[in-house]
Amino acid sequence: MFQIVTILIVVVALVLSFIIHPAWAWIPIILADIIIFIQLWVAKGKYQFKYLPDLSPEANDLLKRYGHYFAMPFASKDFSASAATSQFAGIIIAVIGLFRGFWWAIALAAGNWFLMGFVAVSLSPASLLIDSTTLQIAHDEVVEYISTKLIQK
Repeated sequence: MFQIVTILIVVVALVLSFIIHPAWAWIPIILADIIIFIQLWVAKGKYQFKYLPDLSPEANDLLKRYGHYFAMPFASKDFSASAATSQFAGIIIAVIGLFRGFWWAIALAAGNWFLMGFVAVSLSPASLLIDSTTLQIAHDEVVEYISTKLIQK
């Protein structure tokens, strides 16, 4: 859901960068970034799991770092995708800014790229699971544990 809102914000930012000035385009992008960052902060604070002796140390570590993802996977993926959209929008706005002589766009895009990249990876471990067999096994273990506990209730 928020991915659609982010896309609309990006469209507004692109229109602002063409019509007014690329500096104005950063206002909606930064506001969207703040909303996404607040969601990460709230989710990390709300969903903290204790050590579960039934799980391996790797699975416990994954559950501790990404408890919010296992508690609300669709929302985590949505906000992670929104952060990635914001990353790419920042690059597009920076290119427009360079053509229009707004050199600060490079610094703003670089900061946006690194911050939203961190937020995207912090919200969803999906990109990390692709390259790591160990993390994939730990992820499958956590999902199996959660599925087993939900079926028992």
